Amino acid sequence: MIKKIAYTFIIVCCIIVTVGFFRYNPTVIYAEKVPVSAETVIHINLREIEYNILASFLKHPFSQLDFKKQSAAKKEEQRSLLDEIEIPSSVFLYTNQQEFKGFLISSKISVKNNFAEVLKEKGFKEEKSDGVIIYDKQQITCVVSNKEAQVIYKVNKNDKVPHELIEALNKRDYFSEDAEIFINSKKHKSPITFTTTKGDFFKVLVDKGQLNIDGQLNETNDIFLPFKTGFDTNGIAIISGKLNTKKLTKILPENASEKFRKLTTLSLDSIATKWNGAMDFQLSSFVEKSDTIVTYEYDDDFNKVVKKEIQNNITPNIIFNLEGGDLCEYLHKKEVIKQVGGNEVLTLMPLFTTYSFCDKDKLQITSQKQPVLNEMKKLEDKFYFSFNVAQYQAKDRGVYSFKNKYLDRVQVLQLSVANNNQLKGTIKLNNTSKNFFLQVLN
Repeated sequence: MIKKIAYTFIIVCCIIVTVGFFRYNPTVIYAEKVPVSAETVIHINLREIEYNILASFLKHPFSQLDFKKQSAAKKEEQRSLLDEIEIPSSVFLYTNQQEFKGFLISSKISVKNNFAEVLKEKGFKEEKSDGVIIYDKQQITCVVSNKEAQVIYKVNKNDKVPHELIEALNKRDYFSEDAEIFINSKKHKSPITFTTTKGDFFKVLVDKGQLNIDGQLNETNDIFLPFKTGFDTNGIAIISGKLNTKKLTKILPENASEKFRKLTTLSLDSIATKWNGAMDFQLSSFVEKSDTIVTYEYDDDFNKVVKKEIQNNITPNIIFNLEGGDLCEYLHKKEVIKQVGGNEVLTLMPLFTTYSFCDKDKLQITSQKQPVLNEMKKLEDKFYFSFNVAQYQAKDRGVYSFKNKYLDRVQVLQLSVANNNQLKGTIKLNNTSKNFFLQVLN
């Protein structure tokens, strides 16, 4: 019996390898995919992703499967959009800062007869314009014409796809097969690559339950300035680095300044001028405190009854250091730093008392009256970000708790930029044995 199972398993694996090999090998077609006006191109190699999942299954077959009991009362299955798409070997996404600004557009995808019907079932609204049919829902817009569709992702869900952009989709001036923007994508066999005409390039690699980003930033538009970063090895969240505030404000959304002003009463441009971009932020822990609240009630005989209630307060233990010669003076002038009970308090944080300490060209913001800065480990990187999601989610954080089905699967998020502009990023999931793409797709 055991031999029979073993032989069956080997035969199945051989079939999977053979089929997978022929599916994995098709040549990626780069021509007629991306218009020459594109400045940023993301290449999603679906065959490479499929191969990555296949390789994980062959190495660790049982850890890739979910043995979950099916519910006795099955709901009526809805039609899937994926069933109405001719899955290509790869998909290109592109944008630029002129005609496509604020939108990320896919290359054309062949669709089946029922694609439009399924879109309507999913809640997409239909609109006809200039020989194409547009389906819109929140941040996703599908433009359908002649059994082909292009997907448009809106950075701001309230934006409407302009008529000029729809017209631009019909232009036939594309990058050629040997265009320079495709060179790195061809050279690096990666599930996902990110390239810009200005010289940025990143590749994405997946190893079991971990996704790694490796690449290079171009120096011309680099927003990270030279800095000596550091971090608390036990910290939950860390951000350390120095930003080019002038370049940063240019790439922010057009309505960012207005939103910032309404939220804080401060001018984003003024902050960018008075802050030199240097910052060290760390969330090291949460402080829990119980207070007894005493109230009085009267019974039916008008006897005074003492009522005690335990109130639990949770405060994040944060330290946020900023640099800028005129920053403290500006915040005092705008009266967002005030004297309260003999302490200087930043009034922008409504959830807990935020103490501020000004020293020459430095501003420290903390949640403790007497902050203790833990020993920092110094790095050679000029920017460092880390968020231990699993540690944050391990306990109930009260009003600071958040739930997200994707983030709940994550153990650690990390991003660093070295002085030579090499960028490295990591998304490590809690389940490190199961393939990253399989977990995201579930």
